[in-house]
Amino acid sequence: MHHHRLHHSLLGATLGLTLPFTVASAEPPIFDAHLHYRPAVAETFGISDVGRTLASNDVRSAIVMSTEGGLIRRLQAGSDTRIVPFLEVSHRLGKKMDWMHVEDLGARIADMLDESDVAWHGLGEFHILADDRFGPGFEQLLDLAVARDLTIMIHGDPAVIDHAYATHPEVRILWAHAGSYAYPPLVQDYLERHPRMNMDLSMRNPRINPGGQIDDDWFELFLTHPDRFMIGVDTFTTTRWEQYTHLKDETRAWLAQLPDNVARAIAFENGERLFPAQ
Repeated sequence: MHHHRLHHSLLGATLGLTLPFTVASAEPPIFDAHLHYRPAVAETFGISDVGRTLASNDVRSAIVMSTEGGLIRRLQAGSDTRIVPFLEVSHRLGKKMDWMHVEDLGARIADMLDESDVAWHGLGEFHILADDRFGPGFEQLLDLAVARDLTIMIHGDPAVIDHAYATHPEVRILWAHAGSYAYPPLVQDYLERHPRMNMDLSMRNPRINPGGQIDDDWFELFLTHPDRFMIGVDTFTTTRWEQYTHLKDETRAWLAQLPDNVARAIAFENGERLFPAQ
């Protein structure tokens, strides 16, 4: 018996449960913490396609990263899903990997926020390697996020997260894909090091649930820190939107192997708590 199966049995005995853990309860709704919706994608996968896709997968709320406020407003009007908008600026201010060297980055993003009629909850996704963590734009981005109480989504190395919290201990970071090196001991270390940092698990289904059996170390990590993770699909292309249901089903396959309260926390409760309706 895998030790997490044993853990299930012991947990059931402790709580005085008589039903086996293999009896599945109703699937929880979803808070998807990692969606992109870009103008080029919208040309082929329209607002109604997105709305239908999210509704059919019971996506109650979702972080949607977009370069265009107009696209966010159209999506809010055309979808039953609550949209949590993040301003995706690196595609407008430079290239994916050099945004931290754009002159006056902080002021330029501040102007974008001020000129928009969208209530942005966050900024990103920002790709950044360890060697770029001292870039002036990153410092300005952290300043802005703290000043405006915005969450930053970082796709980057561990040293980037450490540097951010060394200089801005109050900043809120959502670390995409459970970090660059999604190994449970490293993930646990960083969760304990940085209490204002949370993680989305997009792109990590094969690592979490190899062969359809949830990995023991991930299982234990989710039970240790059930309040720090969110799920996501990462729809950065039209193809990804077309694959949404399949990728969501792969995610549900390992959520179903967790205790109900942990599965519900990761599926939607953490996102709803961290990004409440305004």
